[in-house]
Amino acid sequence: MTRAWVAVGLTAVAASCGAAQPVRISADPPPSPATWPRYPAYPSSSCWTRALGGGRPLQAAPSTPLATRPRVVAPAEIARRLLTRLGDRRYVRRIELASPPPITLQHLRGYFAGRRPPADALWAFVAAPAAATKMVAGWEAALVVGALRDDVCAAGGAPLVGWTVGRGGIGLSDRAQALEQHFPNPSPASFRRRVELVGRRYGFTAEELRLLRPRQLAPLLVVKTDRDRRAFVHDIPAIMALLDPTSTGDEQTALTFEGFYLEATDAKGPFVRIENVHRGETEGGQWSWNRCVYPYAHSEPFGAKPCR
Repeated sequence: MTRAWVAVGLTAVAASCGAAQPVRISADPPPSPATWPRYPAYPSSSCWTRALGGGRPLQAAPSTPLATRPRVVAPAEIARRLLTRLGDRRYVRRIELASPPPITLQHLRGYFAGRRPPADALWAFVAAPAAATKMVAGWEAALVVGALRDDVCAAGGAPLVGWTVGRGGIGLSDRAQALEQHFPNPSPASFRRRVELVGRRYGFTAEELRLLRPRQLAPLLVVKTDRDRRAFVHDIPAIMALLDPTSTGDEQTALTFEGFYLEATDAKGPFVRIENVHRGETEGGQWSWNRCVYPYAHSEPFGAKPCR
């Protein structure tokens, strides 16, 4: 869906007297969570979640009631469609859907909070060989899992109750994860223009920009800069506030995209990466060439030398 605020909110200031002035870019946020409709109930077994956690789901975007259910789609076809539209097959190679592993059913209290999944429950085995060692691969695998859970919920039929990524990384569907979220994406053309203007303001150019589509848009952006590394990393929160505007209220946060991956490089190679995923289970991570130079607050290993 094209958002009007993207089209009108990008304003570049022309240079005067032969000297380039800073580029001003407004960042109108998405609608406040205070305006969201009440989170809908999902009585159908195809949207099964384990009864773990209290309160409402940690929504990152308003969730919408399911429309009239279409013809039930076979699980293998759901997985095929997802991988076809994703837009990047470098990391997530395959999705197989089968019954939950026997060990999970032998430990109902630990895996499913004492509630047995439906007899036709599905488990996803996501083949992403580099997910455990490469940040971008793990990010794409997390995007796929969130989209798959929503796709299965929307299609009717058997529910997706859990998943395994690679040889580990077990995840479970529980009620703290929102279903059927809708993110207020800009149009691809508007977003590419925004990247160009933000790059002029903060001194970078886009080396790679992929707009992945797990369900909606999730930008994968690799930029190059000749700025000082520390100074650039310091500006990343401001850069992200323009590329993925947010709005907070009612103890919830609205975001523009369901996921975002940003990597910055210079003549010596990559020096900082950040990633986040907000469909269903919200997660994020960051990496820096220097453990003392990160864009966001983070914990340090016990006994680590203090940064100066």
